[in-house]
Amino acid sequence: MKQIKSSDWPRAEHFDFYQSFEQPYFNITSRLKTGELHTLCKKLQLSFTFSYLYCLSRACQNYAPIRYRIVDDHPCVVDQVDMSCVFLREDRSFRFVPLVACEDIHDYIKKNIEQKKAFLDQPLVSEHFLETSDNPQQLYLSILPWLDFSSFSHARSAKDNLGIPKCVFGRLDPRTGELPFSVEVHHALMDGLHVAEFIQEIETQCKLLCEQLLG
Repeated sequence: MKQIKSSDWPRAEHFDFYQSFEQPYFNITSRLKTGELHTLCKKLQLSFTFSYLYCLSRACQNYAPIRYRIVDDHPCVVDQVDMSCVFLREDRSFRFVPLVACEDIHDYIKKNIEQKKAFLDQPLVSEHFLETSDNPQQLYLSILPWLDFSSFSHARSAKDNLGIPKCVFGRLDPRTGELPFSVEVHHALMDGLHVAEFIQEIETQCKLLCEQLLG
């Protein structure tokens, strides 16, 4: 992690302006073009869910603004993102599952299926959760496969001042191949333009994964 120098950052004034807002987060909901990836995952019997989460992780590494955080009241960029995803248990309650980053898609799916199984049996506020909840490298995810939503709003702690993004995936539309996607970011760190570029990067990673699987 390194601090962003105000002299090198065109948004330094915007950071100072928005940081003091009582509610500085904004949310954009869009629809990811994932039809080709979904069709290919069905054909190859791969998890579509973990495939698009893999693409999200790659996009986070490739697009620096989504890794911007606020540490000690200063803008910083973290070297990597540690994604934590909400999954349902059989009793319809949920658990936070930290996802393992991998270069290879097959390793990613295998290791995170194991990770999901292990963390679904832990308490909601697990030891891992307590150790990492204030880590600025976090990025929080939810998946709502039952819902085709067009907007979203998150619960946030009053102490949440790190600028950690929150993302939500919805139910795939089988007719269009589009996946509802919501992303909430801190306005001191990102604008709508950056969110649009980040969404484009996710779709690029989906295309690259399809090419890799076909190659």
